Amino acid sequence: MKNIKIYTDGSFKKNKAGISFLIINPGKNKILGYTNLKCKKNIQAELQAIIHALQYLLNIDMSLENKKIEVVTDEISIVEVFSSQKYKIWDSCQWKKENGGAVIKCAREWFILSCLVKKIGDMLIRFSKTSKDDSQNKVVHGFANYARKLQFCKKNSIHIMEAKNDEDFVFKEIVNISGNREVNEILNMKRPWKSNKNNADFKWYIEGQHEIVYIDTHDIIITEEIHLNCNSLNFNTLFRTAAESHAISYPIAVRPLGNGKYSLVAGITRLITAKLFDIPRVPCVITDFSNEEFLKQNLVNMGKNN
Repeated sequence: MKNIKIYTDGSFKKNKAGISFLIINPGKNKILGYTNLKCKKNIQAELQAIIHALQYLLNIDMSLENKKIEVVTDEISIVEVFSSQKYKIWDSCQWKKENGGAVIKCAREWFILSCLVKKIGDMLIRFSKTSKDDSQNKVVHGFANYARKLQFCKKNSIHIMEAKNDEDFVFKEIVNISGNREVNEILNMKRPWKSNKNNADFKWYIEGQHEIVYIDTHDIIITEEIHLNCNSLNFNTLFRTAAESHAISYPIAVRPLGNGKYSLVAGITRLITAKLFDIPRVPCVITDFSNEEFLKQNLVNMGKNN
């Protein structure tokens, strides 16, 4: 099986990024694309380089039958997220943290890329880390730097060059990737973390599949970084419900620490609500997992039940 290899790179400086990609499809001419756009972070540039490469593939309707795609990037966090399919965990919690904010910085780019990966087929695409000595990586790195120094290109336009075998690249055309219906649908999808739905939590609890124990709220402490770094919380109707019922109905997940103490794993809004309204005991599910491990495990379990 002859697979397609895509090298990508982004060059970021002072709110502007140049991006470039190189598509190597055995038996075909090499395709090199580059453009520039406004960015606020380096990771945005790296993500946009891959986004534009996959958008271009969909735009030209390249046949992917019996082929797999390897995306080569120098950004290790992208490799880690897509190799572990962490974006599926983000899907399950609507790309929101428990405080209602986006689950990760630059969520828009991460979300669009995840949608493109799923559109093409997440079993067909794998991500790998490039090496600085790779000659193809040097090509996209050079064109990303070149694109960043140009005047701003027209939005959604990509400069396309082609090369036969090891010959020099020759300019071919400027492609508008916004003309593809499938690409437009993805770009215009509503961002899950901007949803106005009351439920920001990942609903992991399935009645009858988890043993419930009641634990004193004074014995549950906050230790995980995801909770310690939380700077805002969305309580929705929790306060009203707690004031009326003086109870927490949906369980909290905790991890034993020893000496009768537990670390909060999931359910920070419910725990704080219970403490504020002097609700002495809350329903809990005990686990050995961290927050991230717990969400991932319960995503798998939900998939088995659907």
